[in-house]
Amino acid sequence: MAGTTRTPKYLVALALLSLSLSGCEQKTETAEKPAINPDGLALPVSCEIGQDCWIARYVDHGQAANTDNPSDYLCGGQTQVGHKGTDIAIANLAEMEAGVAVLAAKAGKVLRVRDGITDVSVRRTGTAAVDGLECGNGIVIEHDNGDTSQYCHLKEDSLTVTPGDRVETGQKIAEIGLSGETEFPHLHFVLRRNGKEIDPFDSSAMADSCETNGPILWAHDIAYEPLTLLGLSINTTPPSRETVWEAGMAEIDRNSPALVMTARAMFTETGDTWHLRIKDPRGEVFVKQEMTLDDGKQFYYQFIGRKRPDGGFTPGIWTGDLTVTREGEDTRKQKVEFRVR
Repeated sequence: MAGTTRTPKYLVALALLSLSLSGCEQKTETAEKPAINPDGLALPVSCEIGQDCWIARYVDHGQAANTDNPSDYLCGGQTQVGHKGTDIAIANLAEMEAGVAVLAAKAGKVLRVRDGITDVSVRRTGTAAVDGLECGNGIVIEHDNGDTSQYCHLKEDSLTVTPGDRVETGQKIAEIGLSGETEFPHLHFVLRRNGKEIDPFDSSAMADSCETNGPILWAHDIAYEPLTLLGLSINTTPPSRETVWEAGMAEIDRNSPALVMTARAMFTETGDTWHLRIKDPRGEVFVKQEMTLDDGKQFYYQFIGRKRPDGGFTPGIWTGDLTVTREGEDTRKQKVEFRVR
């Protein structure tokens, strides 16, 4: 099947942890890949998967086996029980405020819209506040082939369409937000055919087993990642569940109270080994830590740091890096540079 490199191990999805990305990383321009399915669905977000947005959760096929164990389309655990769509997460709240466009995945007619719901984490409001409004601000489009697509958690007052409007493939219809039942800025995208949820990664129904294979419905291939590293975030205080979605800092003052680097990942597994390290402008190790995870998580973050030394932090360009080793051979790396002034 296109977009796969291996059959992942089963991983039970755990409770969602909010994530954050550093504002220090720069995008690199890449040429658009040729469509493998010219009449397929466009990516419904104006971003590049793996660079400034990430697949956070897939459709759950686990209930087809009459179990409560979630299962994505490759029989992995990159989903949660009863998840009906594809979640595409963006970097942080600063990116959300700046505006990340949500696009029509295919041409069609707007059936329904909802706006006016405040962008705020459900951790602050509680689930009772969004009872019946779990999708948040949303749009439903009926496409020319009869399929419908639903777009949830849109930013308040960002919708650009109204019921009855004709939209074209790739047209901006809103922006990613934090409305409804969510803790982090992302788009929840649901595709339906004859009223049933369909997985765009292999055209199977949500009710089908994960072993049911079909053609990809996306216009461009989207690779399945068994482990996704989300970038290293630099700050002067440790992160928390309430702040971990805030953007990192490109530079810090030499007299800052502390220097903290946070690493984030999706789909960790038991036994993954994390090596975190910060080096000063001379290339000397300022702080490092190694840990082996005793539990797999759908989302995970870890940080290292030190308080300000006597005389402050050395001015110049610092570096931070993360190396993750899985099963002694599958190694992923991440690096960040930042300035101390």
